[in-house]
Amino acid sequence: MALFSLSMMSNTLVVAFLSLALLNPTKADLVDDICSQAANDPQYCVQRLRSDPRSSSADLPTLAQITIGFAQSDTKSTADLVKSLEQQATDPKLKERYKSCLENYNGALNDLNDCTNDLKKKDYPSLNIHASAAGTEADTCDDNFSDPPIEPDNLKKASKHVQDLTFVICAIANKL
Repeated sequence: MALFSLSMMSNTLVVAFLSLALLNPTKADLVDDICSQAANDPQYCVQRLRSDPRSSSADLPTLAQITIGFAQSDTKSTADLVKSLEQQATDPKLKERYKSCLENYNGALNDLNDCTNDLKKKDYPSLNIHASAAGTEADTCDDNFSDPPIEPDNLKKASKHVQDLTFVICAIANKL
């Protein structure tokens, strides 16, 4: 009889742990959930966020911090790309577009720096506003290429990655 009770208790514990696991999604699911809800390229989002080991156990504020860091890094590298394209350009119209884009990406970096401060202050509405503004700056650069010559593919792709990360920051801010 004691063996039956012990077996029954073990089964009950297993069911209880499984129930808790189903009710409380893992932190990895948090990355999947946020990326699938907010990013235009969820695969890039998941790959980028998971490249930081902290993301596997991150809560929302930590995930916001990670995403802001990646957005800052991607924005800086996109600004560097724009500088390089501007230096290579011979068409004055194209040079002017790149100059405008560089201003956009510098503005985006300022907005993302504000995001860092907003997160520290737990000012989540401002976090959302500044992340949205950073994404708008990247989009404004893209708009410079509505007429020929077209935007280079590498700039378009880099811009979309910056925008995706800013969308993710906004989604996290809305959940905080």
